[in-house]
Amino acid sequence: MSAEQQQSSSKGRGSPGALLLRGGFTLLEVMLAVSILALIMAVAWGTYATATTQQRRMQDINVRLHGVQQAMVRMVRELSMAFVTPHGQEESQLDIRYRTGFVGKSNRVDFTSLAHMRMFRDDKVGDQSEISYFVAQMRNDEGDMVRSLVRREQAPIDDDFQKGGTVITLLEGVESFSLSYWDDAKADVSVGSDGWIDDWDTEKSDFEWRLPSRVRIEIEIADPMGGRGKMKFSTQAEIHLTEALDF
Repeated sequence: MSAEQQQSSSKGRGSPGALLLRGGFTLLEVMLAVSILALIMAVAWGTYATATTQQRRMQDINVRLHGVQQAMVRMVRELSMAFVTPHGQEESQLDIRYRTGFVGKSNRVDFTSLAHMRMFRDDKVGDQSEISYFVAQMRNDEGDMVRSLVRREQAPIDDDFQKGGTVITLLEGVESFSLSYWDDAKADVSVGSDGWIDDWDTEKSDFEWRLPSRVRIEIEIADPMGGRGKMKFSTQAEIHLTEALDF
């Protein structure tokens, strides 16, 4: 074999080291690739975890605000259907069995309403019930006692519309709950007079057999965004039957 043929044959086969370099990666290249992949995965996981946490936080905030809204909607509906009537309150040989009224303070209200909803078929009650709203310490799902806005209801109405019935939590974690009542008679005294008062009792002569035309409801909760402040919500319920209902 000539020298030219040997040289051509050697170039065609190549050296073993050259074949190894062309067919794979060095250990350094593999480690570098793995490091880059790990870095990308860490950044992606951090972004995903942050987004998931923010999404969960926003869901909790929305649930909290929705709870406040639902509590107010329910109170407005039931207060708007409050009523009083002299029927059934005349004393006789028997004890009084049916007594309506409206007793409102700045932090609690007890009243009779036409807003009762029957939950069971063939339930022997009508649409009349006695309802209360006030703040009390109630146990939450975790077993802790928390300051909550509660609702008391009893149906049918008995001889004491401020006691009895079942108490349930309407809204947990309430910082404050306040009520005020609009007195048309006070507002009509002079132009621009403020008709809001803090107490209303249909058993007193000034309010006998009449109801406030409006009830202002204010609820304060801790800032659901996590701040140190508080968030305040306000709404009003318009009562339709302000005069005694005779039936």
